[in-house]
Amino acid sequence: MQIKKLTNTFGAEIIDVNIPNLTDRGDLDTIMEAFLAYQVIVIRNQKLSPVEQKKFSEEFGDLDIHISSKNKHKDHPELLILSNKKINGEWIGATNAGDEWHTDTQYMPIPSKCTMLHALEVPEEGGETAFINTYAAFEALPVSTQNKIRDLKGVNSWNRLKNPRVKIPKQHGDGKSVYDIGHPDVIHPIVRSHPETGRPALYVSPRHTLFVKGMPVKESEELLQELFSVQQNPQIIYTHKWRLGDVLIWDNRCTLHKGMGDIKAPGIRHLHRTLMAGSVPV
Repeated sequence: MQIKKLTNTFGAEIIDVNIPNLTDRGDLDTIMEAFLAYQVIVIRNQKLSPVEQKKFSEEFGDLDIHISSKNKHKDHPELLILSNKKINGEWIGATNAGDEWHTDTQYMPIPSKCTMLHALEVPEEGGETAFINTYAAFEALPVSTQNKIRDLKGVNSWNRLKNPRVKIPKQHGDGKSVYDIGHPDVIHPIVRSHPETGRPALYVSPRHTLFVKGMPVKESEELLQELFSVQQNPQIIYTHKWRLGDVLIWDNRCTLHKGMGDIKAPGIRHLHRTLMAGSVPV
């Protein structure tokens, strides 16, 4: 097994590993240590069945099932299909998943610990996934801002119809059947302490964080835009160019991510996603 850094600040690739044959506890522990150290890891050149992906995912935590009833694997509901492929004129997966900066399931009372994507088909051009190091984002804030936000809470929502910063994907029509499903908004700290490393991370996102609890609307949005701007500094962003067989795993507690889209026809990006259960943010 070899581990190589992808950027100066975070991200690593792991090569010379065959996931279905990973039985040595020491090798698995090394992968888990890399996951915590680098926040985003990619294991190259894998060919996993849904069962094999679920089994490996469970090394990171119990499997979560996504809130939406759409785009799930018909035999394995724990797997969400992300794809721009059509069969008989019908989309077979989510085409615009993650098109805004976000962290997965921030809209749940107990958000996911991490996410795994397995690349079954990749385009020659486009379809990258970008990541933000939210440890580094918090550290980049002036000390006065860090102190100001330490005890603030953000209100987070699944419902795109409540968030004027985001659009409804064309695939979902007016969006009501997908987003306006009565799921309650949730409140989480704006500064999250990572439960394993203890490091503070800036836990807000343009996609899910609607406003700061108890703050006037204008003041809230001005503060959030200031925080989003720091998060989106190119120096703390890693953009992943997909390779066939990549298994990409990231820590939702200390990163944001975004699907960059712009897949050049006739390119296909077809991925299987699993989510692993986390803990209440504090």
